[in-house]
Amino acid sequence: MAPDGSGSARVVDVKTEYAVQGTSPARYVGCDMVNSGTNMSTTTQVVVRFAAAGSVQSVQVTLRGVTNTSASDSVTINAANLTKDSEGYYVAVFDFDSAQGNVLPASIIVTPTQPTIRPVKAVSVNTADRVGAFYADLLVKTSTSSIAISSRGLGTTDVYSTCYGATAQPLSR
Repeated sequence: MAPDGSGSARVVDVKTEYAVQGTSPARYVGCDMVNSGTNMSTTTQVVVRFAAAGSVQSVQVTLRGVTNTSASDSVTINAANLTKDSEGYYVAVFDFDSAQGNVLPASIIVTPTQPTIRPVKAVSVNTADRVGAFYADLLVKTSTSSIAISSRGLGTTDVYSTCYGATAQPLSR
C-alpha cells in the first residue's frame, strides 16, 4: 500500500556511481577508496529509485550493513530534493563518504546532494578487498502517513576497501 493508501510502494533499484568493469547487467559496488593512479576518492554516490503513490513529503534512506544491520546511517531527503525519472519513479540521490578511515558500510557519513546523477564509472575490484555489503531501507512520508519499504529483497551492493581504474573525484571535492 502506498503512503496515501492508493496503491503500492516499493524500492525499484539501488545503484552507485561505480560498476565492475565488464559485468552485464552492471554490478554496482561501493568503494571505501577509489584509486585511479593519480587521484583518490572516498566518496561514492548512491541513487535509490522508488515508487510511491501520492504526494511524497520526504524520504528517509537508511543504508544498512548486511552482516551487522545495526551498522547504518541515514539521510532524510525532502520533496524539493527528490526528482522523478522518465518512468515516473522517485529518485533519491546522496553520497556516502568513508574519509574517516572507516570501512563501509560499518560506518558511513551520508550527505544529501542535489539530484545530479554522476555518470557510472567502470572499476576493477579484487575479491580479497570485499569488506561487506549494504542495502537500503526507506521510510516514505506523505502529509497523512508513512510507510517503510526496503531494497533487501532486490539483493545487496558489495563494498570494497579499494576499487581501481575509475577517474576518481579528488579528495578535496
